[in-house]
Amino acid sequence: MLLTEGQRRELLPVVRGDAELLSLDALIAGLGISVTNDVPGGAVTLSYGKREVSLYRGKSLASVDGDLRLLSSPALVEDGRWLVPVDAVPRLLGPLLAKRTDWRPASRVLIVGNVSIPRVSVATFVSGDVARVVFEASEKVPFRVQQQEGRVTVGVPRDLLDVNFQQQRLTGGIVESVQYLGGRENLFAVTLGRRFKEMKAVEQEQPPRLVLDFQAPPLGTPGGAATAEATPPPAARPAATPTVGTVVIDPGHGGDETGAKGPAGNFEKDVTLNIARKLRAQLVGLGMQVFLTRERDEAVDLDARTAVANNYKADLFISIHANASRARQAAGSEVYFLSYQAEDAETRRMVQAEGMAQMPASGGGSDLALILWDMAQAEHLEESSALASRIQEELATSRGSEGRGVKQAPFRVLVGAAMPAVLVEVAFISNAEEEKLLVSETFQAKVAAALARGVARYRQERAAFAANPQAPRHSSP
Repeated sequence: MLLTEGQRRELLPVVRGDAELLSLDALIAGLGISVTNDVPGGAVTLSYGKREVSLYRGKSLASVDGDLRLLSSPALVEDGRWLVPVDAVPRLLGPLLAKRTDWRPASRVLIVGNVSIPRVSVATFVSGDVARVVFEASEKVPFRVQQQEGRVTVGVPRDLLDVNFQQQRLTGGIVESVQYLGGRENLFAVTLGRRFKEMKAVEQEQPPRLVLDFQAPPLGTPGGAATAEATPPPAARPAATPTVGTVVIDPGHGGDETGAKGPAGNFEKDVTLNIARKLRAQLVGLGMQVFLTRERDEAVDLDARTAVANNYKADLFISIHANASRARQAAGSEVYFLSYQAEDAETRRMVQAEGMAQMPASGGGSDLALILWDMAQAEHLEESSALASRIQEELATSRGSEGRGVKQAPFRVLVGAAMPAVLVEVAFISNAEEEKLLVSETFQAKVAAALARGVARYRQERAAFAANPQAPRHSSP
C-alpha cells in the first residue's frame, strides 16, 4: 500500500530469492518524477527538480545526488521493468522528493509526504463492579466493536494507525487483559474475566473516544465475587485444554543483554524481536490470543519470561533465538525442549550463553531438581517434544533442508513453564550468510510462517485427540 498526501494505491511486490521488490514505474506514478532509462548502459535515473537518483542493474547501490547508498539487494530489470528493494525506497525517494518517506513492514504501508496518521491511546480503570476501557483517537476514526466468546474486539479500519500501547492486565476478575493485535483492521482485544456479566459501549465526539464499561454482578450475588464454591481450586481444573487458544512468545535477550553478534554487527536481540512480532501476527490470523514477553528493546529476567506465560495461563510457550558457533560455517535451525543435561559439549556451550538452569549435573537425586520437575515441565515433556518436532519439520521444509533436528537441553527460560514449551534457534547469526538472511524482512516472515504452521499442526492434532482419545496422541510426520 502506498499512501501520499493525494493518493492511496495498492502496490504488488514480487519476491526474488530473499528480496522483496517493487516495480519502479508503479512506485513513482503520479509523483511528478522524470525517468531517464539507459537500458544498454544498465542504468536508470530519476529526476525531481534539481535532484537525481540513479540505479544500476544488478548492483546493490544507488547514487543520490552523487553520493553512493548501499541497498539491501540489487536492483533488477525484467522485461524492461525496473525492480527496486522495497526497504530501500525511503533512502531513495526521501532525498529525491525532499519529503518524509517511511516504510512500515508490519502494516505493509509505504508513506510519502505529510500523511495524517491517527493516534490511538488506551486507558483502563477498575472500580468495584465495573472495569472501564477507553480508546481515544487524535482525530475521528471508525470504531467497530464486536463481542465474541470470552472476549470483545475493537477494530479501527484505517490503512495506518499509530498505537503507543501493546498489552495490559487488569485486576478484579471482570476484564483479564487488553491487548493490541494490529493487522489490517488495527484490532484491539479485551479478554473477559470470570466475573464479567455485560458490556455497555458509548462513543464520544470531543475528543473522539470509545468508552467500554464492563459490568460484573454485585459482590455477594451468584456469579459475583469469587468464592470457594464458585471457583474450583487450580487442582480441580483440567491439566490440558483440547485446543490452543493462548500463546506466549519470548523474543530472546533484550536491552544490555544483546545475545550473539554476527560478523556484520547485527544483534540477536533485534532479530528475535522482529520474528516474534511477525509470528504474533501469523498466530492472531489463526484466531489465537498472543502475548510477547517483551515489546521493545528492554531487558527481561529469564525467570520472568516463563512467569508471563504462567500468568496468562498460556497453552504454549515459544522462546525465539539466533544461534552462534565457533564453527563459522555452522548453519540451520534447531528446536529444543527441556532436560536436565545437555547432550554434547557444543550444546553445553550454547546453553551457558543463553542461560542454564541452575540444577545439579547429577540430576535425579536432588530435592531441588525433583521439586522443579514436579512443578513445571515434567507433565508437559511429551507435548513439548511433539510441538518441537512439528516446528522443526516446518522450519526444515521452509529452508529446503533436514535442519539440525530436535534436541533437549537445560535452558533456564524453559524451567517453570506450566505448559508445553520450546526454544527455537532459527539460524546461526555467527554464519555470515545466515546473518544476512536473519536481518531480511522476507526471511523473517518465512520463519514466522513456518513456526505458525508448526503450531497449527500441533493444535490440530491436539484437538483431534480431544475428540477421539483412543487415537494416537500425535500422528507421525
